[in-house]
Formats: sequence, structure tokens, C-alpha cells
Amino acid sequence: MPRILRIASLTLALVAAATSWTHAQGGAGQKPPDPGPAAAAAANDAQKPAEPAQELPADAQAFNAAAGEKNPLKRVEALETFIADNPKASPMLLSTAKSQITSSALAAFKDSRAKYLALAEKDIADAAKRTETMPLYSTYNRLASALVTAGIFSEEGEDYARKGLAAMDESAYVDMRKKQYERSLAAYEKMTASAAGANTEAPPAAATPAAPAPAAPPSPNYRFAMKDGVMQASLATPAPPRPATPPRPPVRPKMPTDIEMRASLKSERATALATLGQILMKRGKAEEGERVLAEAYAAKPASSTMASIARVLAESAKKAGNETLQLEYLTVLALSGRITAGETKDFEAAYRKTHNGSLDGLDAMLDERYRREHVRFAVTPFTRTPTAKPTGRAVLAEVFPGAG
Repeated sequence: MPRILRIASLTLALVAAATSWTHAQGGAGQKPPDPGPAAAAAANDAQKPAEPAQELPADAQAFNAAAGEKNPLKRVEALETFIADNPKASPMLLSTAKSQITSSALAAFKDSRAKYLALAEKDIADAAKRTETMPLYSTYNRLASALVTAGIFSEEGEDYARKGLAAMDESAYVDMRKKQYERSLAAYEKMTASAAGANTEAPPAAATPAAPAPAAPPSPNYRFAMKDGVMQASLATPAPPRPATPPRPPVRPKMPTDIEMRASLKSERATALATLGQILMKRGKAEEGERVLAEAYAAKPASSTMASIARVLAESAKKAGNETLQLEYLTVLALSGRITAGETKDFEAAYRKTHNGSLDGLDAMLDERYRREHVRFAVTPFTRTPTAKPTGRAVLAEVFPGAG
């Protein structure tokens, strides 16, 4: 009996070994499974050579070399040379180069005073040739404002500001705006007549469509950014193609009313007064400067201009010991959102001195002042016309995510 068991065990072992050998041989001959589509695409992409980075055109390289000059005076010379040597460069590069010349000369005003003033005189001469489209006073005011923004309160800045204000004549301004409207109306009527004629003319029956003219290569689109303190140009990513849309019909211009034109001039004048007032204060002409700033303040200009005026007048009131006026101007500054930490301390101190040493009611005063000076616009509720057959459904809208 044991002999029979031994023979049976040996037979089973041989059968098992033979089966394993057969499976091994069959597995070795099988083809491995194909990779999925995503893996195949990834492998193909990995094998493709990387696309070379697009090289900057020669005029952009020349611009970067000129604009990359660290010394402002040398940068002005380099940019002027770039403009002279590249008259057909991209308009974006030429425009930025001209802007950088002015800003660079202004940044080194102490050493480039003559250069900046020569650029300013050229701006004024150019503006005098196009007074029909842009009043000359706007150039004077822009030059004065640029100097103030740069912290330069020079004699020239005062001169520009005074000339700008002197040229702001109401009758001349109204006449200019009316001529602008007439030109806009003539352009509108011409466009309307051209569009109507194109719609009525039918193409000839046997006309053979002309072959489209070859499209000109698109001009490069540049992106400008500050790098290591200087302006540099780089190629911007091309914008994705947009679907063709029909041209918008021309819109008939609207003639502004006399009240609207006077209000517009008043706002411009207030800004110009604020610029002149700041220059006068910094140049030691405090009495005239305060009078000019008070006039600008009474005109209630834009919030940013009001904040600039209030800051200067608050400092002047503080020096004079006039706590009531100081509190008034600091209140305007606080409501503008442009008040600094130091000015906030002065604001609270002035409020305490005029309110028995307490800050009680400060927030309520600011709220009441804001509501009084910022008139709410009228809102007409929308009334939805019900459908002929109610569906029994309702729409749930959420103004802010999570508010519902």
C-alpha cells in the first residue's frame, strides 16, 4: 500500500511540473498589452523636440538695450538714439520709448532740468497746433501735475499751473465742445450714409469674386514690465482667435447741455487749482496757496483731489492751531479712505479736543456725514410679467456664494 501511494504522489508531481512548464512557455510567447491612448500620446509628445523660444525682433532688442540703461540721463540719450535709428519700429515700442524719455528726464530732474524743460516746451508747441481737438490748457495742467506727482515744486511747475488756469475760459471751452460735437455728428452722418449705400447696392449677377488679398503678417504684440528698475519689452502670448462679429451700427452723438459743459469745466478747474495750491504751499506762498486750495475745496472735485486738498489744508490748520478746521479736513480725508496711520491719530486727537476728550459718537458722525454727502441713486424695482400659463416653478437665486 505505501508503494502505491508513493507511485501516485510521483505521478501527480510530474503532471504539475509539466503544466507549469507549458504555461511558462505560452506566457513567454504572448504579446504585451497595448498601452492606452493617453499613454501613447504622452510618449509621442515626449519624443517630439521642444519648440524653440520665439526670438525678439531686432527693434525690440534695440529698445531693451536702450531702456536697460541704469543712468536716467544716459537712458534718455539711448532712447532718443533708438527712435532716430528705428523710425519704422513697432508703434508700441516708439510710444513707450517717448514716454520713458519724459519719465527718465523727470526722475533725474535735478541733473536734467534743461532736458526736461526742452521736452515740455516741445509738448506745448505740439499742443498749440491741435487746439481744435484738445485745449492748450490741458497740456499746461498735465505738465504741472506731473511735476507735483514727482515731488518737484519748481518755478516752472508754478508757471505751467498758472498758465493752465488762465487759459480755462468758459466761452472758449463751450465753443470748443460744440465744434467737437459738430465734427462727431458729421462723421456719424457720413458713416450712416455709407452703410445705407452699401446695403442698397446689389452685386452684379455675373461678377466674379475677386481673390482675397494676401493678409499682412500681424505685427508683434509686446508686453512691457519693470525689470531691475528699468522698462523691458517681451513678446506677449498671442490672443486666441475670436469669432467674427458683425460691426456695430454707428451711434448718434449727443450734444452736451450748457449745464453739463460748465460742470465739466468746473471739475477740471478744481483739479488745476489743487495743483497750483500745492505748489504755492511748498514754495512758501502759504497765504495765496491756502486761498487757492480753499477755492478748489469749495468746488467739491473728485474724491482723490479732495483728499489731496484736505491733507494739505489739515496740516496748515494744525500749524495754525485751528482744531475745528483741522477736524473738518481730516474728516474728509477719513471718508476718502486715504487717511494714514499718523493722520488717524491727529484725527482722533482733534475729535477729542472738540468733544470733551472722548471719542464717543465718532463713528456715528462719520456715518451721518457719509450718508449726507453721498446721495443714494433711485432704484426702480423690476416687475416681471407673469406667463400666460403658470408653471408652478420658482427660481432660487443666491447673491453671494453660501448666502442661501
